[in-house]
Amino acid sequence: MNTHEDNCHRSEFMDRLIERSESMIENKESEITAGKPDELELASWRHKRFHCRHLPDDEQGILRISVGGGETPLPMNYLVFRGTVGRCIQLLEGALAAIKKAP
Repeated sequence: MNTHEDNCHRSEFMDRLIERSESMIENKESEITAGKPDELELASWRHKRFHCRHLPDDEQGILRISVGGGETPLPMNYLVFRGTVGRCIQLLEGALAAIKKAP
């Protein structure tokens, strides 16, 4: 016998995610990845299960790449990056090589 509906987990998941997101926006903790309120993205697209965004360069020229998601109640895979596509690919390839060496 079911004691709750399956979508209850999704609702709880989304409620907590929204709560965390609003707190980060309020405290300006996510501007490097999410962008500032008036900042325009250079491009956005979907690729398979990923939501992708290319934001303007970091003010200090630092390559910034944020990837997240995984197996969650909702499809939430994302990629947000700052810097040229080629330089970000090089950085990610180095990061992939490094994570493959994890103990």
